[in-house]
This record gives sequence, C-alpha cells and structure tokens, in this order.
Amino acid sequence: MRRYAVVLAVVLVAGSCSGGGDGGSTAHSAPSVQSTTTSTTVPAAEPVRVLTLNVLHGLFCAQETDSCHAPDRAVMVARAIEAADCPELVGFQEIGPRQPAVVPPAMDQVCEGRYELAWEGINSPDRTMVFTTLPIRDRGFLDLASFPWEAYRVRVTTPIGPVDFLTTHFASSSNNPPCEGDVCPSVCPTGITANECHAIEVVAALDARRAGAALQIASGDFNAEPGSPTLATLEEAGFVDAWVAAGEPECDAATGRGCTGDRNRPENALDGLDVPGGRYRERIDYVLARPGKDCTLDAAVESFASEPLSQPYRGLYWASDHGGVLAELTCS
Repeated sequence: MRRYAVVLAVVLVAGSCSGGGDGGSTAHSAPSVQSTTTSTTVPAAEPVRVLTLNVLHGLFCAQETDSCHAPDRAVMVARAIEAADCPELVGFQEIGPRQPAVVPPAMDQVCEGRYELAWEGINSPDRTMVFTTLPIRDRGFLDLASFPWEAYRVRVTTPIGPVDFLTTHFASSSNNPPCEGDVCPSVCPTGITANECHAIEVVAALDARRAGAALQIASGDFNAEPGSPTLATLEEAGFVDAWVAAGEPECDAATGRGCTGDRNRPENALDGLDVPGGRYRERIDYVLARPGKDCTLDAAVESFASEPLSQPYRGLYWASDHGGVLAELTCS
C-alpha cells in the first residue's frame, strides 16, 4: 500500500488545483492475526480496502464560512480518496447539515462514479455515511445512546466473502452522559458512560448478524484512546485493531505520527483549517476487524490526510480536524 499521510497534497495537483504534495510510497508487511477456529490455510483472496474519516460537520465554524468551506473540503476529500485508489468501503462521520448537499456530488465525480451511498438521511446534526463500490446485500441504521450519536452498516459481497462494514461516531466529551434513566438501552449497565455503551451496542448489532460473515469491520471516530474501556469491549468481542495488527507504532504526540485527533490549532473563523502548522496528538479513529471462522486475517494500514498540504487548496491546508485510517484487510 502507498502511504497517504499527505495524500491531499498529491491529489490536488492531479486535479489541476492549487495544492501540491510530496507523498511517498511505503510498503508495510503485517503480522497475521489468526482466528482461533481456523483449521486450514488457503491462498489469500483479493484484499478489501477500507477508509474511515471524520469529515468535520462545521457546526461551530463562523456562520459566514459556509461550515468552514464545506464544498471545498468535500472536493479535497473525494479527490484524496481517488488518489488512494478508491478503497472499496468508505465510512464518513460528522455529516452535518451542510454535508449532504456537497459530499455525495463530490464523490460522484471521482473513481468513475462507482461509489454507492448508504445512510439514514434523518434530521440530525451529526450523521454517518457509507460509500462503497461493492454490491450491497443488506444495510441498516443503528441509533446509539444519547442523541445524536449513530452508526450505519452494510453487508457487501467481496472476494473474501460477505463482509459487514459499520461506521460510527461515538460520544465525545461534550456530550457523554452517564447511563442513567432512559439515556442508554437495557443492554448497557447503569453507571457507565454513553461512549462505553456505544461499544456494547455496536458489538450487539454485529453479533446479531455474524452468521455467514467472512469478516466484520467496525470503523469510525470512537472518541476513545487505546486501552480505554470502550476499546476493551470491542477487543474482548474479537475485534482486532488493524493499526496494531499491522505492526504500526502507537501514536506519538510529539511528532503526530500514528495520531488522528486533537490537532493543536489556533481559534479562528476556519477552525485552523487555513493554517499550515499543527499535528495530531491522540489516536481515536479506528478500523477494527473481526475475522470469521474460516479467516486468517492479514492487515496493512496507512494514515490518511494526517498532515497539512504543502500548498493550500482555496486557502485550506486541512480538509478536516481529524486524520483518517486506510486499511487493507485480507483473509487466507
């Protein structure tokens, strides 16, 4: 896989825009993560490539900025996805009031228009979208504890077999109430936070559909760092952190390597998107995979749009306030 830490810079040059970049090419060999029930080894099928990105809803941007230049940022993201060779499964979080009008048209303009949109177009300030180039067999919406948090899932046909892909946005510190009263469903114990409950809800939803799945993927902005109770719930249910499985080092806040959130940035009308400096300082965005009984899982990962452009695109150095994760998953 090519490294896409600065892929936005590369793609905007290719798109005859004012940006530029110098993204290199780095291949990663990943250790095999074996399912405990695998009994045979067969040649690996074609990989499934997965991308997750919080695209920044822009709710808190200055009103006159059009959600921090949402149309331009949608174009930046879509062209970066095309430069990343059009991963088959794409999950977006923080789809705010402005994004439904600008993200789908931008995605229609890349990858030969092959992406199909799957989402729940409800009236909510913070939604999720799935785009895929694969045939969709089933789809569904998951309303998580404490509005407006949610998830969306699809089951798609792949060379590996049926794959479940879910993308989600878990509760942030600004809206993470305890599970008391009617805040959380009965599957979540009283006293934990909504964020912790969200992991339980996602596991329950994917457990209910596990039959027949060669692989199940949970992705998104979990607003939780490695080692947290939220991540522990998913890992105890058999989900493997692709970043760890691929042998990548943990987030280094001093350099930003391997980090996806909490970028240091100035407070201004564009929330620092127009400033070339800054780095991410925590890892809260994930691709987690749970192999089926006949799958030995191999994973390779890349950072996506985790550094500023070397030259701005219409005044913007960043497309979002999060970096993304691009994962290549293979069963053998």
